Amino acid sequence: MKPRAAWPILAKKAKEKCDQAMAALVRGREKIKSLEQSRSRMEALYADYLARSIEAEKKSLSMQETVNFRGFLQQIQTLISRVNVDIEHATFELEILKGNLLAAEKKRIQMETLHEQDVRRIRDAAAKREQREMDATGVMLFNLK
Repeated sequence: MKPRAAWPILAKKAKEKCDQAMAALVRGREKIKSLEQSRSRMEALYADYLARSIEAEKKSLSMQETVNFRGFLQQIQTLISRVNVDIEHATFELEILKGNLLAAEKKRIQMETLHEQDVRRIRDAAAKREQREMDATGVMLFNLK
């Protein structure tokens, strides 16, 4: 009696799904990290231009230059809020990816357990059969004496 060929294949497929889920999770974390870096660059740019704007207001600038400074600052604020929304979406997606990874890990463990149980069942059956044969041989030798 041999172990079933399906269990190792199913365990391998479950492991591949785990690896894919882990890779997706890593990509999700990298995306969030990238978005956070973008946000911090934009916040630094905003702070820099705000300081320039305050400095420029001390000097006499034309109305157009003042409007341009304020418009640019408003655009940066809009970009920062857009990146914040993207970070929220990426964080939500990351939670989904974590759930997918947990489900894939659970399935992998289940398939590996079933494979191990099948191998153990075959090993136990072989041990019982061997023990019965040994007992039968022992009885036969005892009867021959």
